[in-house]
Amino acid sequence: MSAVLFFHSLFLQPFIGAMKLSLQLLCIIVPLLVIFELIRALPFWKKFQGMDKIQGQVGRMGFSAHTLIPLFTGIFLGIAYGAGVIIKISREKALKAPDLWLLGLFLATCHAVVEDTLIFVVVGGMGRWIIIPRILLACILSLALFLLVRAQKAKQNLS
Repeated sequence: MSAVLFFHSLFLQPFIGAMKLSLQLLCIIVPLLVIFELIRALPFWKKFQGMDKIQGQVGRMGFSAHTLIPLFTGIFLGIAYGAGVIIKISREKALKAPDLWLLGLFLATCHAVVEDTLIFVVVGGMGRWIIIPRILLACILSLALFLLVRAQKAKQNLS
């Protein structure tokens, strides 16, 4: 009898818990990927880089227009999926080093905001305490890097 309880508590119970968590994660990640792919198929996605309002907001932090799609992808789905988009667009649009640095820094501190937050909420986290600090830290670090790069360029122009 004790061998059965030992097996149940050591192997079966953690396995069942892991399967439940895996199903919960599947219920979050699969719909997010489907929604994202549907958004990408819409004509709106093709025009996304031409949206002046969004460009103005991210332009204040130093991002160019070509970084909008990888930025959106990385924030929505994460750095792994976003990395593929970053590589593709950096080759197509020839993103400059400062754009890639800003994009990398921002996404390193603030990637998968939607996906990660939903996952952490499922396991008991508080969404606002996951999102707000990440976004603030990413904005502060990106703005600091942008100002540093701009100051460096101004210093080079004076020389």
